[in-house]
Amino acid sequence: MQHFETIPLDFRLAENVHYANDNRIRALAQAMWRMKTGKSREAWLALGKDHPDNLIPEARDWVRAAVAGGILEPLKETR
Repeated sequence: MQHFETIPLDFRLAENVHYANDNRIRALAQAMWRMKTGKSREAWLALGKDHPDNLIPEARDWVRAAVAGGILEPLKETR
């Protein structure tokens, strides 16, 4: 088992984590919101991406931290 707390953070990897290119952010935000509210996927979608309750900024920060800490792999860039 890898001890993530001993891995140095790589902040450069986290810079490339954005809502527009990393669907893990949307998936995490939706899951957190649905667990918190008990409401449906459709209700979360109805909030829209700019609604302050959709948890997207929080999810983005958690995914960035996980990537920087080596817990999640950074996405491969596609061009």
